[in-house]
Amino acid sequence: MKKNKFGWLDIFIYLVFIIFSLVTLVPFILAIMVSISDERSIVLNGYKFIPDLFSLDAYKIIFQDSIVTNAYKITIIVTIVGTFISLILSSLLGYMMSVQKVKYRNIIALIIFIPIVFSAGLVPWYIVVTNYLHLKNTIWALILPIVINPFNIFLLRNYYKSISPALSESAEIDGAGPWFIFYKIITPLSMPILATVGLFSSLSYWNDFTMSLWLIDDRKLFSVQFLLYRINSMIAYMSQHSNVASARMPSETIVFAMFLITIGPIILVYPYVQKYFVKGIMVGSIKG
Repeated sequence: MKKNKFGWLDIFIYLVFIIFSLVTLVPFILAIMVSISDERSIVLNGYKFIPDLFSLDAYKIIFQDSIVTNAYKITIIVTIVGTFISLILSSLLGYMMSVQKVKYRNIIALIIFIPIVFSAGLVPWYIVVTNYLHLKNTIWALILPIVINPFNIFLLRNYYKSISPALSESAEIDGAGPWFIFYKIITPLSMPILATVGLFSSLSYWNDFTMSLWLIDDRKLFSVQFLLYRINSMIAYMSQHSNVASARMPSETIVFAMFLITIGPIILVYPYVQKYFVKGIMVGSIKG
């Protein structure tokens, strides 16, 4: 067997990727340093990688009320439950539309994919959610309105179509039913696309604040994104209309602290699913 030679081109490619990785880490490191800096040093000397004075005032202000902790719990519950339900419904719809023997699958696909191009508008959507579904001020208002994403169903359908139908046909000959085939044969082969769609869904739920803005009035049901949005708006308002408050409020450092608080869980989850991400998104998007 021939040994792979490690030439100058390989060294150059590795150096390019190392430099690119370091460049992407620089803003994140700067955000960490600014979030633990003293507000006055930031105002006087600007952002620095090594703070002149260390301070945790931004984090103390954010976590001084138990409502932030409760918002974290709500967001985690919504993300887990919403992602689980979304994966089940999307995978079932995607698999159903990939099976040639299913009647009217193209009509169902058309109905599902119409919202990608056309939208009924915010007012009709709000009336249906509040007056007919009665989801206002319930935790389901943060889950159900965005539980189905046509783009994710499109990826799943295309991935399922890439699996050889001979597997399903062989199982049918042996007496397996459609539910058994889907959960015991198709699902284990679809982990890359399921991980990809699960990542998309979890990001949508974690980053969403519009459902809380439109449908939630109860402080106990605020999501962490919406709560931090309100904190940031309050600080901006106080900074513009009160010189005394702006002198005490760490308006600069608190923005970076909120950024780190909201992005933290996603950074912890992504390494576990990123190995499936590229394969899932490529196969699910280019297969006919």
